[in-house]
Amino acid sequence: MFARLLWSSLRARRARLVLALLAVTLGVAVSISLAALALQVGDDLARTLRAAGPNFVMVPSGARWPLDLGGAEIDPPRAGLTLATDAVAKLKSTFWKNNVLEAAPERTVVATLDGAPVTLSGTWFERTVAVEDGAWSTGLKRLRPQWSVVGRWPAEDAAEVAIGQAWAQRRGVRVGDAITVAHGARRATLVVTGIVRADAREEERAWTPLEQVESLAGDAGVIDRVWLSALVRPPSRTPAPDPTRDPAGYERHMCTAYPDVVAEDLQNSIPQSEVLPMTELVAGEGAVVGRLNLLMVLLALAAIVASVLGLLSTSTATVVERSTELGLLRALGATSQQIAALLLGETLLVSLAGGCLGWGLGLVGAAAIRGDTFGTSSALSPLLLPLALVLAFAVAVLGTLGPLRMALRLDPAQVLRG
Repeated sequence: MFARLLWSSLRARRARLVLALLAVTLGVAVSISLAALALQVGDDLARTLRAAGPNFVMVPSGARWPLDLGGAEIDPPRAGLTLATDAVAKLKSTFWKNNVLEAAPERTVVATLDGAPVTLSGTWFERTVAVEDGAWSTGLKRLRPQWSVVGRWPAEDAAEVAIGQAWAQRRGVRVGDAITVAHGARRATLVVTGIVRADAREEERAWTPLEQVESLAGDAGVIDRVWLSALVRPPSRTPAPDPTRDPAGYERHMCTAYPDVVAEDLQNSIPQSEVLPMTELVAGEGAVVGRLNLLMVLLALAAIVASVLGLLSTSTATVVERSTELGLLRALGATSQQIAALLLGETLLVSLAGGCLGWGLGLVGAAAIRGDTFGTSSALSPLLLPLALVLAFAVAVLGTLGPLRMALRLDPAQVLRG
């Protein structure tokens, strides 16, 4: 009997139901679209921001290091402290191996180029390294894509060098010149393959394959530091929970890619190393992603509020139109629970249908907005369907409470007097 009454009520008010369905669908669609974008674009934006260069540096344990890691001059390790070259490959054998995107070793010596002093850095430009999961192509070229090079980077294992633009202009060096590099009693002739445009401090340096610096230094297999780029979350505002009092909270904290957590795990996995996050850079990137997510949350809340208001106005108009019918039901003996079940049942059916439609429309909208902006297309995620149904249920309840109270307060005698 209740089902027949509910179905008849829905059929009799199709125009109102279409308006309610439209309100719920649009609100849920906007929310799901923003949720899908937040899940996908957050990671995409974090990866895009990683093009700004490294956000961690690994140094030998006990090495001296400037306080300002953002761009201060690098001090060499103290008393011969070095890292093994295989420390780069070990980065891909840690718990956070999937978060480590790029890395480049560096060994720095003070040398002369045609008699002029320069800080010469030996590094990998683009090298494939054997790791646990296969092969990993990385190097300075991938680590610092924001640097521009007039010419090209030196080839691996070649007698070539790239020079900072400021130093090259001051000395009149051009691409294709052959220059003599000297370090102590050792000398070598290198061909200039590129002029590097970077920040002012870096343009006073020169870069050559790591093997060239090893030859000048007279030893091999050791490096001074490793620059690396890793995906991390914004730093936690609270300290890690006490593992003895809250082991589950401590485990969640240590399994979250906070900069200090990632740094601690990396240095524990690589002996005699210390991993330092560039705090200002990491915090700045986290703030950008955090504000983007906050903006999406606010827009989703605005869409849900608008949806609730639309459903509220439609439900109120429906109760006013049906006041005689509701008064008659009360006069015939219908209880408050039965009246509430009838009104809520109508709204819930419409809202759940709107939730399903909003889920599909929202994912299509998110795919259209995102497109191939970050190099990959969007995939429809069924994981957001429960969220869409929960939002639809919340809109149905919030949009019906006011009209329901008004319906339950109707006096059958006053309504049926005419």
